[in-house]
Formats: sequence, C-alpha cells, structure tokens
Amino acid sequence: MRILIAGGGTGGHFYPALAVMEEFAKCRREVELAYVGTRRGIEARILPSYPWISFFPIHVRGLQRGNVIQNLYAISLLVVSFVEMLTVILRFRPQIVIGMGGYASFPAVFLASLLGKIVPIRTVIHEQNAVAGLTNRILARFVDKVLISYPQTKDQLAVARNIVVTGNPIRSEFLLAKRTRAAYECFGLSPEKRTVLVFGGSNGSLALTNAIRKARSEIATHKDMQILLVTGGSIDTSVIESELVEAGITNIVVRKYIERMAEAFAIADLIVSRAGATTLAEITSCGKPAVLVPWGGATDGHQWENARVLNDEQACTIVGENDILDRRLTRLIEQMVKDEQGLNLMARNSMRMGSRHAASSMLGEIMVLVEGART
Repeated sequence: MRILIAGGGTGGHFYPALAVMEEFAKCRREVELAYVGTRRGIEARILPSYPWISFFPIHVRGLQRGNVIQNLYAISLLVVSFVEMLTVILRFRPQIVIGMGGYASFPAVFLASLLGKIVPIRTVIHEQNAVAGLTNRILARFVDKVLISYPQTKDQLAVARNIVVTGNPIRSEFLLAKRTRAAYECFGLSPEKRTVLVFGGSNGSLALTNAIRKARSEIATHKDMQILLVTGGSIDTSVIESELVEAGITNIVVRKYIERMAEAFAIADLIVSRAGATTLAEITSCGKPAVLVPWGGATDGHQWENARVLNDEQACTIVGENDILDRRLTRLIEQMVKDEQGLNLMARNSMRMGSRHAASSMLGEIMVLVEGART
C-alpha cells in the first residue's frame, strides 16, 4: 500500500502529517510512505531523520495579500509544481493522496483528484484549524473525504461530499512522555520548582520572547518558579543568555529549538504559547493549562478562533498581543502558577478536549478509502 501525504512549510501542517505517517508505520507493516513539501520548510530539516519516508520537494509558494509581484511568481511556480507532481505520482503510484493543508498540498491533491477519475487514486484532506484555510476550502469540493479537527468547521466546508470529525493528530511521543527528574535535568531545570514553558510555535515569537526578556528581573524574584523559553528563529539566543548571566538570573532557561518537545510538555505546569492548531492539539492531549496569545497575523484570524474554542470550555486563558509587553503577561503567569486549584481545573478541562486517538481515527477513515480504491 502506497500513501502520499502533502503539506508543510510550518510545523502546524507538518507535525500532524508526521503523526499520521507514524501511525501508518506502526499499524501497517506493508505500507510505503512518501511526503511532498517545500525545500525550505520544516519538513526539509526533519524528514532526513526518517529514512522510511520518501521525500519529494517541489517548487511552490503561497499567495500574499496585496503583493502582486509575489503572487504572479507563485502562480508561475504552480505550473511547475503540477509538472513535478505528475512525475512524482507516476513514479510513486500512490493509492491515496492526503493533503494536510497549506499551499504545498494543493498541486498534489488537486492533480490526484483529477487522475482519480480514471485511475484508482483516492484523495483526503485534513483541516487542523477551527477556520478552514484557503487551500482546503478550494479542495473540499474535489476530494473523496474531508477530515476536520473541530465540529465548528463543518459549515465552512459544506461543499464536501463526506466530512468526518477526527481531531488533530499529534506525535505519539507527546502521549508517552513522563515527568521525570531526567527530563528536568535535560533542560537544566529543577524538579522542585513550578515550570512554565513559553514558546511561539515552530517559527518562534519575538513578542513572547521580548515579553519574558523585559520581565526577567521580576521573574527572578519568584524563586519557586522557572521559565523554559523557546525562541525559535526570532532572536539570537546568545544575546538573551548574556543578559541573564550579567543580571545573575538563573530561573530562566533559553533554548532556540527543542527536539524533545514532548519532554518539555511533560514537565510544564503551565504553557504560554501562540494558538496554532497543532500546538493546541498537543496542549489538550497532554491535559495542560495554558495562556494563549493568538498571533494577529494569522489568516482569517484563525488563531483567535482556535483559542476561543478552548476558552469556551475554560481550558485556557486568552491574552491579546497588545497586552503582553507591559508585564501583564508575567503578572498573569505568576497569579496562575500560585493558583493550584485553578491550574488543576484548567488541566482537567484541557484533557477533556484532547483528541488522543485522532491519528488512529484518521487511519481508519483513510483505510476505508484505500479499500474502495482497490475494488
């Protein structure tokens, strides 16, 4: 059985795809897996560590509102990407093509949906966000099945022939990681202190990073609390580390990127992050209380909508981006860390919303189509 998955560019599209591929590999020994993505996205950096997944990079770019030159270039690349995808499909001969959203998934899924009228190829898309992205809104009318993370998304994809709510899959390591002394030591943290994990997704967040930097002296006064700050590519971590050393601050640990993110989640008593769909799937599946700072630049305000879904169930606290730089964010963190009862309630609500079996649910829905493709 040959499965081709397309998407990428950011962790929000790639990591759910990786979770699905891991589920296929675990449950179906005879499966052959391939991934279509970009040359510059996170997939190009991560996939070399997975030799059992074939990687086919294509030339493709997303559209940018108001940027005519960039959009003309993106349209010209789309023609190139269709030729590349035809070559990939003829070479790999997939039985099913799965799009995980984002511009990198469009040429693969659209071409496969056309070819599916004459050869036995089935197509699926998965939408991670509460607000469906442009690519998936276009593809929904052409594919055999649409899988979504939130029931609220159904109305936005009403043109689809078949919609199923599966949740958003996360990597199994998040479900298996434990709070151990070794995990604390891995990050240079103390098991005796409350731990707050602050990060901005796979690309980092300069706003969150600067909010912690500006409040470092205040954070240092709370000896029973420690911050694990993940900057991504937002800033040179050596600059922050120098600031902390010079000020004698030891309860803020800085990392540019964390490969073992599941362990960071396991030891976190509170998570402060953006509101990307995959991040929220990881937070809820791990049952973690969270402060969410939605990124205002997200298309169609989808991070705000993602966050509101959790907030309606009292599984998080939402803070606007304009409110985090005057130390309101750190004051909120301090209040929440001290409120153990409140943290526990939020954690229970978060766990209740988690879709811990989303990957297996997706696999089941996909296998129905695979069997149909064989007949």
